[in-house]
Amino acid sequence: MSYLLGIDIGTTTITSVAVDADSGQIVELATTSNDARHNDRPKGRSEWDANRIISQAIECVKNVVALLGPRAKQIAGIGMTGQQHGMVLVDKHLSPVSPYINWQDQRGNEPNAQGISLIETLAERLGDDQYEKHGCYLRTGFMNVTLHWLTANDQLPVGSRAAFIMDLVASRLCHAPLVSDPTAAGSAGLLNIHTNRWDSDALKELNIPISVLPEVSSVRDQVGTVTNDIAMMTGLPAGIPVFVPIGDNQASFLGSVADRHKQLSINVGTGGQVSAYSATTGQHESLEVRPFPYGGFLLANVGACGGRSFAALEDFFQAVARDIFGIQPERSAYERMKELADKTIASDTGLTCSPLFTGTRQDPSQRASWSGLSPENFTPALMTRALLEGMADTFHEGFAAILSCGVQGITEIVGAGNGIRENAVLQQCIETTFNMQVRKPLQREEATLGAAITAAIGCGILKDLSDSSRWIQYE
Repeated sequence: MSYLLGIDIGTTTITSVAVDADSGQIVELATTSNDARHNDRPKGRSEWDANRIISQAIECVKNVVALLGPRAKQIAGIGMTGQQHGMVLVDKHLSPVSPYINWQDQRGNEPNAQGISLIETLAERLGDDQYEKHGCYLRTGFMNVTLHWLTANDQLPVGSRAAFIMDLVASRLCHAPLVSDPTAAGSAGLLNIHTNRWDSDALKELNIPISVLPEVSSVRDQVGTVTNDIAMMTGLPAGIPVFVPIGDNQASFLGSVADRHKQLSINVGTGGQVSAYSATTGQHESLEVRPFPYGGFLLANVGACGGRSFAALEDFFQAVARDIFGIQPERSAYERMKELADKTIASDTGLTCSPLFTGTRQDPSQRASWSGLSPENFTPALMTRALLEGMADTFHEGFAAILSCGVQGITEIVGAGNGIRENAVLQQCIETTFNMQVRKPLQREEATLGAAITAAIGCGILKDLSDSSRWIQYE
């Protein structure tokens, strides 16, 4: 019997799992909160201690190896994933020379003296074909905008290289040069997704030297093998192959979708993502076109609403208790909100909700609203139900955008992430809106399982993606 390790360097948590190579079952899991954020930065900055993230990741691997005990000798390979937006600068020794600047960073939206944001200025430079080439538009927090800002503000050290955080951790495990799979590199907004090469024209327009970017490789390839030093630190056997990491959206899809040609993924965490596989690229302003491991693309509608929308309404109910009645609640209101929402249908009363509290990627200025309020439906139960129905409607709009790109044959939804796993009412709303069944994977750590699948394919334990479907089971 052999095992594969999957590692996920996430914004909230860092997780490592050991997967049984025969069954695809997660047999051991170690996770830790990612507490590396710098809280003393100016408003709008999202900067993290990269060294802390690396040490937490190594500690997480050490913990899962300890749980395996003697079985650790049978680890065949390591696959990795992580937050695919954001970057850190490193020197030739792979030591960070900047903070890790992640996807939440807002410096690209800051206006200049004329009231024009950096994003607007750079978008005009790149022209109308940026989406067709890169699969996405310029976004603050993406590597393209951050690298331009660092260059323009003379904060790009000579000889430094830009790295995605999971790529850096992989290279540190092997003491090997930085490489990046297109599933991650594509999120920089600088990769020509048709050729899987850095776009020299875009780099020129953004004043970014190509020498700062990592080499584009493939998940089929090894970054290297675990060094003796890392083996001593973690208990891993030296010489285990570490495969090129993939983006977290793609990893979650791999670890939860058994049939990429028939299943749609709806992943609800803090935000929400609606994703479908396509053999070819598509084009819609609400979608990102992301390279998919081993070929093809993922069409993704990203982040319009999710757990943060439900949390915003819960915060309001908590504030009513405190500020109106002088009661300090001892527990959250989530369970009660779901109980109330389960007993009613808001749309039957004319009440609807647009749950876009933080806007969309296309229009960050959009805000949430409830429409059709009356004295009869202005209740906590109906406001909650309307919010959940509105979330389902928003996900369906993302699906409609995917269908407009020529995707066909979707007959089933895979619901992943705690926002859908822990909310049966939201699941019910989605099933009603889509007229499809929602299936939930038995194993919760979808992204780490997806990473482990890449290692299994790399090691030859799984033949290909079709073979990996036997690892995916549903409740």
